[in-house]
Amino acid sequence: MSSTSAIDVVSDANVALKWFRTEGEEGLAGAHALLAAHAKRHVALRLLDLTIYEVGNTLLRGSAGASAEQAATVLDALAEICPAVTPDAEDLRLAGQLAQEHELSFYDASYAAVAHRRGAQLATYDQRILRAGLGREPAEIVAELGL
Repeated sequence: MSSTSAIDVVSDANVALKWFRTEGEEGLAGAHALLAAHAKRHVALRLLDLTIYEVGNTLLRGSAGASAEQAATVLDALAEICPAVTPDAEDLRLAGQLAQEHELSFYDASYAAVAHRRGAQLATYDQRILRAGLGREPAEIVAELGL
């Protein structure tokens, strides 16, 4: 990789959530390293518009037990970190094919479709996506950059 070019990476919600956690979970170091690579412009991170809803729901309904105000603060920060991509008709068509072929949810397949169609890496910890070869763990992506 040249020192002036960044690789494109689409992050799914399970990686994005780890950017706001500091302990108690596997994969935090890789997720934080990916975010640091984005800050240093080695990586150009993107999220799906869907990510906002997934993160918000996880914060409010998951084990985090966040308040509405805390969730809003995290969602504001996500918008500051990287832009959201809205899948187009071709992304959605490919998402349906990937969901069917790999027995994924349409949500998960949407991340893979958007990444694939944009020539980007998909950063994920989702085991189904990883087993299907449609994404990579953040630590792998960062290691490939030699950071």
